[in-house]
Amino acid sequence: MIDYIASILARGLNIIFHIIPIEIDLWIGRSFGNLAFAFNKKRRLIAYANLKAAFAKEKSPEALRAITKDVYVNLVQTFSEIASLTKVSKDYVNKYIEVVNMERIENAAKSDRGTMLLTAHFGDWELSSLVSAMKGFPITVLAREQKMKHLNELLNRLRESKGCKVVRKGMSTKNILRELYRKNMVGILSDQDAGKKGTFVNFFGRPTSAHIGPFEIAKHTDSLILPNFIVRTKGPFHKLYLEEYIDVRHSEGKEALADGLQKYMSLLEKYIRMYPAQWLWLHKRWKSTPKRTVLVLNDGKAGHLNQSLSVARQIQRARATQNYGPEDTDIVVVDVKYKGKFFRALLTFGSIFASWRCHGRMRLMKACLDNDSYEKLMKTYAEFIVSCGSGLAPVNIFMSKENNAKNVVVMDPAIPFGLKKFSFVIAPKHDNIKKGKSIITTTLAPNLVDIKTMEEAGERLKRSTGITKNNVIGLLIGGDNPEFTLSNDLLDKVLADLLKICGSNDADLLVTTSRRTNKAQESIIKAALQKNTRCKLLVIANENNPEGTLSGILALSRVVIVSGESISMVSEAVSSGKKTVVFSLDKKRSAMTKHERALENLAEEGYVTIARSGELISLVGRALKDSSPAKRIDDTEKIYEAMRALI
Repeated sequence: MIDYIASILARGLNIIFHIIPIEIDLWIGRSFGNLAFAFNKKRRLIAYANLKAAFAKEKSPEALRAITKDVYVNLVQTFSEIASLTKVSKDYVNKYIEVVNMERIENAAKSDRGTMLLTAHFGDWELSSLVSAMKGFPITVLAREQKMKHLNELLNRLRESKGCKVVRKGMSTKNILRELYRKNMVGILSDQDAGKKGTFVNFFGRPTSAHIGPFEIAKHTDSLILPNFIVRTKGPFHKLYLEEYIDVRHSEGKEALADGLQKYMSLLEKYIRMYPAQWLWLHKRWKSTPKRTVLVLNDGKAGHLNQSLSVARQIQRARATQNYGPEDTDIVVVDVKYKGKFFRALLTFGSIFASWRCHGRMRLMKACLDNDSYEKLMKTYAEFIVSCGSGLAPVNIFMSKENNAKNVVVMDPAIPFGLKKFSFVIAPKHDNIKKGKSIITTTLAPNLVDIKTMEEAGERLKRSTGITKNNVIGLLIGGDNPEFTLSNDLLDKVLADLLKICGSNDADLLVTTSRRTNKAQESIIKAALQKNTRCKLLVIANENNPEGTLSGILALSRVVIVSGESISMVSEAVSSGKKTVVFSLDKKRSAMTKHERALENLAEEGYVTIARSGELISLVGRALKDSSPAKRIDDTEKIYEAMRALI
């Protein structure tokens, strides 16, 4: 019933559009195109994301938004022209449509071979098929079957009234082959996603699934392929470009046919680059591409970056279950810096109101971030956004809107009503976030520790240091943060105690600092350890931090000692399966912090031992003598399952 009513309305619209001038038809089309852009959320998001994927490195968000709007305007103008197809005559074609390289279709007609006019959903593709018929070269067109049968048949009759022959559903391949064997011309649209079983070609720098079928048919029927693209120049005026033939007569094997397909797709890309608003961006063109990008936001804190990278690796791992290799998931890290604290607060407030309408409107981000950060972010297209900490949460939100991407935040984002703006929130228990489908609660901070990598790094470190002892102690030293202070006196005491422990237990020492360790602390560490024979490795992270250092230390150590201000380092030590002793730092405030509560919870559950003043020697000595395995926790599988759901 709806189909019948729609066909009556379409016929009525055709009568009206036939009567009024074409310029008014198109003005109506442009007006409704603007409305469609404003309200058609689903397709608009797809169109903008496609444009972002293709042009992120070349065009600004504002330019991409303008193109998206023009896509709608051009598309509805095309519908207006379709509604007035009864106007099309030889005089109409001669007045409004210029054919470039007309001799190519004339020569094809004389070639004693079939000709396939291959085009795309570009410009007014419906009009291009009628031009051929009006110029004396009638064609058979393969038309996509519409869901509404009466409406579909009305459109087909309009096509046929102008000299085209339409191949209906169910007879497509048979009829196309018959026409080509008869040395006739057929028109085929070919530019949409062909699924995972399609032929992959390069299109805008990405592996893209495309249909090889037209080229197989051309080979089978010894036909020429004549690529053609119609361009709207202004209003009702168009240019129809007939390109060089693609001749697959002598192509042997599917790879050779794929070369022909690549030529066609490269031609299509050339025209899209010249007239980006005239292609149909509203379908998921890269739905089947194996390539996906994970954008990791970096606030300059090594612990936060490692947590984000660990989540990105789980996305990579989850995609492996879909038969994608590690090379199919790019992990891109972009450093993010605010212009100041006020601008961070401003962007956080603005993120509360961020919605799908934000794409192409990144002025607030531009105002709040330093220029280099903003430019790098805007030139990055990603399907997944990952960040850690409340400072990056607003940037994460805006980037997910800009890219129509799924997003993950590690730790409480601390944005009012902000949890719903993330696909997943991964938060430690001490953040006390309410449970929910998208909330993943962990005991430890996500980290990059995995046993295989750790063992490989351990073997390399053993060879480079010449360590032969079983008793090895690892020391991970951090530094000051907003809640704790690593005083020089405390550092002196810890180092002296550790050297005593190494002497009394015949143990070797492996040490690494963090980027938070300040110059004065580094000097104290160097003075105490550089010439001490017990210290087999001393890495000052701010000077040189070779890849695999931490993993190697964790692999070789029987006991790992960690400064207590860093949940990230504590989490890495616990995840390694080694006994972990945490020494307390001086507090800046008397109140109990959630950081301390987290450490107390880990201690109560037996994952770490907390060494307070004067306890380090006895606790580490006891741990070295204890032969029972350390209690280990691994939140990785929980995060992995969430990322499988994400993709």
